[in-house]
Amino acid sequence: MDPLLITRNIVLVLLSYLIGSVPFCYIIAKIKHRNLTQIGDRNPGGWNLTFNVSKFWGLIGIIFDMAKGFLPFYLISAYTGSTGLALIAGCAAVAGHNYSPLLKFSGGKGMATLLGLLLAINPFSVLAFGVGILLGLFLIRNMIWGVLSGISWAAIFFLLYYNSTIYILFWLLLFLIIIPKYLNHNIAFIKNFKFKKEKSLKDLFAPKIR
Repeated sequence: MDPLLITRNIVLVLLSYLIGSVPFCYIIAKIKHRNLTQIGDRNPGGWNLTFNVSKFWGLIGIIFDMAKGFLPFYLISAYTGSTGLALIAGCAAVAGHNYSPLLKFSGGKGMATLLGLLLAINPFSVLAFGVGILLGLFLIRNMIWGVLSGISWAAIFFLLYYNSTIYILFWLLLFLIIIPKYLNHNIAFIKNFKFKKEKSLKDLFAPKIR
């Protein structure tokens, strides 16, 4: 492969990571004189911003976070014509959100950025993701399994719709990027995956310190 092409691809993926690393929700909270890493579940993402600062600004932050996932895939796909490269770049944006160098490689949990990425790939995949995550939450009552179910349903939708095994890699990358953010390190690793882990559906959505 052309070394210049390889260099271009690496630069595009790194730029996508840097775009994803801009902590919009954290910045908005700072403007409102709040520090998301010190309130609520201490997560610098849209959920914490919504619950503990402002529903309006939480919505704005979530929209910005979705744009971080949407734009890298959309622009790189249009510029290079490579779906594979655009998928990797989109995953890099999610990784940037979750592990931002601007926040000492901490960050949010990646849901809004992931939704933006899914929307860019195929809007119907958002529906598949939503059905998957709701089934996981209602049947298993464990956020990790809910998120894993949502990602899996979206990946299966892509596999069936586009008939391309590249979406298996997409599933694996998202699993490695997102699931660790939902682990509670104060309990045994295996207990994080316990069925019926939460007592009620309300407990699933309440921000918690992990």
